[in-house]
Amino acid sequence: MTVTIDAERCIACGMCAYAAPEVFRIAGSASTVIAQPEGRDPKVRDAANGCPVNAIRVEG
Repeated sequence: MTVTIDAERCIACGMCAYAAPEVFRIAGSASTVIAQPEGRDPKVRDAANGCPVNAIRVEG
């Protein structure tokens, strides 16, 4: 599973960092990926599905 964030779309609402703090962190005006998840982590998919601006992409 590979996670990326479109920083131009991200509004730094923090939902992803709340859902999966081991993967996401708010840095300034956008969320960042601090660690790629190992395997298929349902919390990461939940964060991507819950992103209000669809800035999170999950592949794999």
